[in-house]
Amino acid sequence: MIRQVTLATLIALLVLAPAAYAQEPVPAAAPPRQSVNTTLMVDVTISRHLNEKTLSSTPYTVSVVPGIRSQLRMGGEVPVPATTFTPVKEGEKPAQLTSFNYRSVGTSIDIAGEAVVNSQWRLTLSIDDSSIYPADLAPPSSKTTGAPAFRSFKSSNAVTLRDGQSLDYTMATDRLTGEVYRVSVKLTVVK
Repeated sequence: MIRQVTLATLIALLVLAPAAYAQEPVPAAAPPRQSVNTTLMVDVTISRHLNEKTLSSTPYTVSVVPGIRSQLRMGGEVPVPATTFTPVKEGEKPAQLTSFNYRSVGTSIDIAGEAVVNSQWRLTLSIDDSSIYPADLAPPSSKTTGAPAFRSFKSSNAVTLRDGQSLDYTMATDRLTGEVYRVSVKLTVVK
């Protein structure tokens, strides 16, 4: 009896196996390709204020394709002196050598945008702004050495806006000068 069941199983496998291999595998469904028909124009303004006076207001406009991060870099390099002294023999005065390292100053803005509900867009922003303190506002250590003093402002945030909407989304005060930094963002959807 066991021989008959084994023989029947073998015959069934031999007959059905080629049919199973003959079927084409079902290809995996490819993700739908999204056509790029919307562009976001994002206006970013970084301003500095002291009391009621606006010291500076610098606008930037960045074009953003939804789902792709956009970057803007604007700035330059500033020489920073580095002083070393050469070793000398006993009784001689050490020689002073000054070389320069360079430090980047300017503005870096990274923005990504994605659609959310009800015609709203989520913008993820990262801003890094650095500059040199003016001589009269520099910290005392900079005044005595003559080396430049740098200020830095960094912000990372996500905001949700509609077409045409703007928002002052962050504010910070510089402890050395009392200046207030403000960042505003405005969204324009281009179809």
